Amino acid sequence: MQQYFIEGNLKDKLSFTLDDEIYHHLYHVLRSNNDTLFRIVDNGGSLFLCRLDGKRGIIVKELEEKRELPIEVTVILSLIKNERFDFCLQKLTELGIKRIIPYQAKRSIIKIKDEESKLRRYRKICKEAAEQSLRTFIPDIPEIIDLSKISQYKSTFNYLAYEKNDSNYIHYQKLHGSLTYVIGPEGGFEEDEAMTFIKNGFEAVSLGRRILRAETAALYVMANIGGVFEG
Repeated sequence: MQQYFIEGNLKDKLSFTLDDEIYHHLYHVLRSNNDTLFRIVDNGGSLFLCRLDGKRGIIVKELEEKRELPIEVTVILSLIKNERFDFCLQKLTELGIKRIIPYQAKRSIIKIKDEESKLRRYRKICKEAAEQSLRTFIPDIPEIIDLSKISQYKSTFNYLAYEKNDSNYIHYQKLHGSLTYVIGPEGGFEEDEAMTFIKNGFEAVSLGRRILRAETAALYVMANIGGVFEG
């Protein structure tokens, strides 16, 4: 069943007007008819089953579903080639990430010129992935950061995936509350860069015996978290 996110609060309402984008998608892309059922998440995170009626959505009932992870996960994700970064955004959203912080690493090939335009694109990818995976939350992407802002996004547990550390691993079963993990770019971190993370309270960990691409590493951590908390 198709799901959409909308601005505004639908609590205690019987119906609402569809915005142009949702209207177009339902009628012209999906070729829906009146009385088609669809799902809406309002800006308070409440989920509703709705019925299509012209350009209005008729609220049938509020739904109670638990789709989100019981731990809040943030990834500081180094900028990598566009298609790979977009892929990461989509799949991390599907896996339940709470927040994604694009990071301009020293070895990042990609250099962002128009940050606001790029952030709009990133947020759109996450919104569509959240709709597809029937989540009730769209991951937050507040800004693109450099090394000076890393401490602003620390959590209860903080890890740096670092290929030069091959003996320390994340103990996923012990996690609770919130977690931030850092993934490097193509070519990895420069040594002084990694040391700055470590000095700021990020524990250097290995993700296993093999060297993973950045996009694989980012998804590997989230998949492990999902396996522990939803398995």
